[in-house]
Amino acid sequence: MFAGRYLWWMLMGIGIFLFATLSLGYITWLMIQLSGCGDMAGACEPALRLISGVLKPACIWTAIGILFMATLLRLHTLSLIWFWGPIVAIWFVASTPILLFIAADAAALTQPATLALLPVAFLFLAAFVTYLMFALEDGDIPLAASVPLRLTLRLTAVYGALAGVAFMPELSRIAGTLLDMPALSVVIALAQPYLQTVLTFGTGSMAPAYAVLAAFIAALAASLLPHAAAPRPSRSAIMLRRLRR
Repeated sequence: MFAGRYLWWMLMGIGIFLFATLSLGYITWLMIQLSGCGDMAGACEPALRLISGVLKPACIWTAIGILFMATLLRLHTLSLIWFWGPIVAIWFVASTPILLFIAADAAALTQPATLALLPVAFLFLAAFVTYLMFALEDGDIPLAASVPLRLTLRLTAVYGALAGVAFMPELSRIAGTLLDMPALSVVIALAQPYLQTVLTFGTGSMAPAYAVLAAFIAALAASLLPHAAAPRPSRSAIMLRRLRR
């Protein structure tokens, strides 16, 4: 999936998510006003259950699925799927609870307390998804401007994935339920505090995580500099290269 198509699908997924989060409530209110079912007690319940219990969750999960699959296809196009695919999957899983929370209460997004509680994995994911929107196609070497830069990106990305695992309280319950392994839930719940201690260097503060996030964003920005300075290959050259393949 090339940059333009990737951007289109990402905007489509974000649009569906915002529709379910911000607009569906107003549409429900308008439907109740136009139908007049509010005049009879309980007459609106079937429609409300359909919208809030079926339509809204379907839109939210569809949006998350579009964002996830578009990112994986973009990574596949750039030949980055084998390392970055699992990393991105962990970031998406760790970010899902905050997305569901925002979808349930859109007003919470404007509250400073909610913004302060955004998972660090979500911030890693947002930075990486933004990076993938740049045109890095044939003739480019994404995320590989130099060996030190590539190593920095990979180490910080692995840290971000581990942070997503360590600081996701729902992980033990979700893993145990999906895999039907209660013992796994216990193991994860016991391991998470130790992993948090390691990742915060024993300080118990999120400052190290944000420092690594800053290094990750800086490395992503630095990897774009050679692409910005280098001349772009012509469209005919790109098509000829694809035909040779």
